[in-house]
Amino acid sequence: MKQETIRVISRLIMTLAAIYNIFWGVLILAYPKVILFDDSDSIFVIIVLQCVGMLVGVYGIAYYFASRDPARYWPLIMVGLIGKILGPIGSIHYIFTNQLDASFFWVNVFNDVIWIYPFSWILYQVYKRNLEYIEEEDDDLI
Repeated sequence: MKQETIRVISRLIMTLAAIYNIFWGVLILAYPKVILFDDSDSIFVIIVLQCVGMLVGVYGIAYYFASRDPARYWPLIMVGLIGKILGPIGSIHYIFTNQLDASFFWVNVFNDVIWIYPFSWILYQVYKRNLEYIEEEDDDLI
């Protein structure tokens, strides 16, 4: 696969991840009960979920910058990948210790699991040097 094709695919993946995370972050911030399957009214739970929504949205901003030049901003993609791996591991732990309903894992499928391969693929392309920095875009990040 040509380097330009890899660059286009990588940028598309990170742009989609940015849009998705910003959307999901705003949704959780505005409507935290959307992922509460038991419809908890605990203000503490609501506040924690709103903080999670804020963090997810901030990840979206980082993914936007990574979309501009995935090779240069690969550490942002790596941090995202680590989160996408650790989130499901945490959920599985709480599911197997009966502290979380198994249906919650669907949140991980759509927010984490589906992104593991694309993020890994980009990082692999950077590692193999099939994807390198774009020198001419240094001044055009925003």
